[in-house]
Amino acid sequence: MQSVLLQAGYIFNTETNIWLRSGYGGIAYSDGDQVERRIEQIVTTAKDLSVFSSELRSQCTDWPSSYHLSGVRANILRPFESELDGDILEIGAGCGAITRYLGECGANVLALEGSLRRAAIARSRTHDQSNVAVVAERFDQFRIERKFDVITLIGVLEYAGLFAAHKHPALAMLERVRSLLKPDGKLIVAIENQLGLKYFAGAPEDHIGQSMYGIEGRYQTDQPQTFGHKFLAEMIHEAGFVKSEFLVPFPDYKLPVCILTSEGLSAPDFDAIELACQSITKDAQLPERTLFSLERALPVIFRNGLAVDLANSFLIVAANSSEYNPESDVLAYYFSTDRRSIFCKKTFFVRRQGDIQVERRMLSANGSPEKLGNPDLFFQLPCDLTYFHGKTLYREFVEIVTRPGWTTKEIQRYFSKYLEIILEIAHSEGHACSSQPQDILFPGDYLDAIPSNIVMTDAGKAVYVDREWCASEGIPFSYLLFRAITSLMKGISTFSQPQDPAVATRAGLLLTVMNSLGLSPGEEDFAKFLRMESELSAFSSGVESRIFSTWSPDASLPGCSGSFPGEALDSRLKRTETAKSVAEKFAYERLTEIQRLQTQLAATEKAKAYAESLAINRLQELQQLQNQLTQANTQLESIRSSTGYKLLKLIKLASNRGRPDV
Repeated sequence: MQSVLLQAGYIFNTETNIWLRSGYGGIAYSDGDQVERRIEQIVTTAKDLSVFSSELRSQCTDWPSSYHLSGVRANILRPFESELDGDILEIGAGCGAITRYLGECGANVLALEGSLRRAAIARSRTHDQSNVAVVAERFDQFRIERKFDVITLIGVLEYAGLFAAHKHPALAMLERVRSLLKPDGKLIVAIENQLGLKYFAGAPEDHIGQSMYGIEGRYQTDQPQTFGHKFLAEMIHEAGFVKSEFLVPFPDYKLPVCILTSEGLSAPDFDAIELACQSITKDAQLPERTLFSLERALPVIFRNGLAVDLANSFLIVAANSSEYNPESDVLAYYFSTDRRSIFCKKTFFVRRQGDIQVERRMLSANGSPEKLGNPDLFFQLPCDLTYFHGKTLYREFVEIVTRPGWTTKEIQRYFSKYLEIILEIAHSEGHACSSQPQDILFPGDYLDAIPSNIVMTDAGKAVYVDREWCASEGIPFSYLLFRAITSLMKGISTFSQPQDPAVATRAGLLLTVMNSLGLSPGEEDFAKFLRMESELSAFSSGVESRIFSTWSPDASLPGCSGSFPGEALDSRLKRTETAKSVAEKFAYERLTEIQRLQTQLAATEKAKAYAESLAINRLQELQQLQNQLTQANTQLESIRSSTGYKLLKLIKLASNRGRPDV
């Protein structure tokens, strides 16, 4: 690649290690000076720059750092990993998150980035990869005598109008990209959908930051612009591509955890809805409150064949050749990559001889996922198994709490059923467990037996799937229930308002459920649960800073903050009083703890005062001894002086008498 770049007139800058033309000044595109300087500092000082780097993952503390550093970014290209070889042109490298992954795939990578600072950061991220070259250049001015096997436009096509004076800039970019591909080359595009479901639910347009902006078509010529499914498909065809396939990444293309193929979306014996729903709350850009339940709307959209049209993002592979046939037996991919490298895995749903199989593979070649740093926890790769068509208990919970006026009795019945199902599974596997909730101790591999991992098949059988995190000791049901409830609260984007305001907060819901099952946890129990969750998080992620300091008991459930629509004053007063009683209960428990600590503090202060008194007495005694020693030394010196004087006098007297022997 070096000779090709030299022939094209590019110069290698030894200070930044990037290629550029003489006098190139870069483009005015940035996330802000402070943000990019921070990213630059992190990348240039990091020792581990790999996609799965725990060091970089620990620095993902906000949206910009997550976008530029997270290994989850690379998931968007993992379905094509076997094809990411040969010569690859990455247009819009940014700070190098995707560039790094392409380099690790072994391809010969030319990464193009218009921003000088971002290009330098991208090269810092890949400085140990000799198969990667970074060029600082605008795409519309990029000229090189080279054709490529793969070209990527990841989050780039929408910016075509900002850096090209053309009537149809996006179409012109696609045509130019096609001219740079080899005859059997492929283009991979990832872009937001102008008509994405979350934007109808009130999420702001990603680039402009205003709700309904894209849906209403308010884009200006000097702004980034996204497109809908039909328009984008026609534009790709118009650009001259013979074939194109639309895949759907969830929650979107930026940090995808799930990617559905066209086969998976159309297969009647595969429930793609489940994977889509469970990925919704993993969207870091989702607003705190949506206009409707996305989890409730998705099944309706899927059943009506609108999954692609209303997807939040598109992942498109377009080919120059009609002979290109993408892998058609894979229905879906699910990636678990926001964790320690030796635990990263992919799960794919694939059709084998007519049946759907669930297969799992580890993604890292470094080490083995065994016990690591914590004797109480370990990881096991779930076995491959035949796909069970059905509905998870997570989905059943969604259907309850996304219906206005849901009741505590419904929730109590749900968790009673959950307990019965877990006990039934345990008994079927030969484990003898008590039937009394407070005494139940499940096996260590039931640590993952939360509702999202319990599938109720069409035949009514309960199946526990995806058990990967395990404890060396048994799991108390109280802790498993805590995990189950908190995971459900975290996994739903918007709750409907309940009939009883007492369960509209995290503490209200959790205590209601636990008390209904005969459990009465206190602050010490919750502190223990949080410690266990913190240990599991640090063990799985490899990032010690992931500490659960609280489970936010006073926080409202998503969508339940503020007054209920049309709520009468007396109902609001009742809800306030109920919330007050819950808060008072926690306040009383905290007050008791504070009083206990105050008693301990008083005893400590008393002991401290006694120790100080003893120290003062000992100091006085020491001073007295020092004074006595000083006096004794003075007296001794006086005696020595007197004796010496007398001796000298005798010597002198003897000398005068002529007797030197004296």
